[in-house]
Amino acid sequence: MSEPELLNEFMPYPETLLHAWENGDYSMLKNSKASGYIKKILVHKAKLRPGRRFFGEAYIASKIEMKQGWYSSFKWLTSDKWLSGEGLEPKFEKPFHYALMKYFGVEALTGLQGKAVSLYETHKEMLTDGSKHRKPVAPDLWIIDQEGRFRFIEIKLPGDTMRPHQIAGLALIQRYLKVPNPVSVSIVTLYPR
Repeated sequence: MSEPELLNEFMPYPETLLHAWENGDYSMLKNSKASGYIKKILVHKAKLRPGRRFFGEAYIASKIEMKQGWYSSFKWLTSDKWLSGEGLEPKFEKPFHYALMKYFGVEALTGLQGKAVSLYETHKEMLTDGSKHRKPVAPDLWIIDQEGRFRFIEIKLPGDTMRPHQIAGLALIQRYLKVPNPVSVSIVTLYPR
């Protein structure tokens, strides 16, 4: 099996959809074929933090044919609670934990977390954001597409930049996630059409 590549993709979006999202119109996502989990969590988060936040994730999720999908911006690459399932909030974290256990299993997740912690401990100086050291983080979306591939996607809107701890998270998943399904990791940069 060949090692997956890190894909760097560019995609236009209609500015009318961004303006609608900023004004609380989430129909683009709600009416899409995105997973129920993605729809619920992104609308929930967008209502708590209105504006353009979560638009990129919603737009990409609305464009991908998926069997299943999750908003995955949790600390599951480094936090023990994702192995044990203890202390997780029931609405969004518990279902995500269930998916991790179902599709990765404890062994694969333990191995991936071990690599993430080791990378952080040996290369803290490279994983800084301003003056703060940051542990590797998972990308915005984890999607199982129609062919059964695991797609991990980090989305960037104009003005957003990749941070070292985000790149590290993508690289760890790309290199060390041991699952039977094909894995792809990508950065999708959105730009106005």
